[in-house]
Amino acid sequence: MKVKVKFIGAFRDAAGVSETEVSGVKNIRGLFEALVKNFGENLKNEMFDPKTNNLLDWVFVSLNGKTVRLPEDLDRPLQNGDVIVIYPPLAGG
Repeated sequence: MKVKVKFIGAFRDAAGVSETEVSGVKNIRGLFEALVKNFGENLKNEMFDPKTNNLLDWVFVSLNGKTVRLPEDLDRPLQNGDVIVIYPPLAGG
């Protein structure tokens, strides 16, 4: 099973790429673990609180164009071909 991950903003900067593919993950939690393993401390520091290791409030995720509620949906299953976008809050003015 393979999913596509797109990074926006600070997450793109931390990962050093705008998108990647990840294989062998079953859910969003597993995807985050694989991303941190693949992209290291820079991405981990953008996504997780260093004291609690909890996902930061300003991490937003969409799955196939639909918003994922975090942390409630961390165990949401992923399917082959899913597209996940990880992005910061959007601001306008």
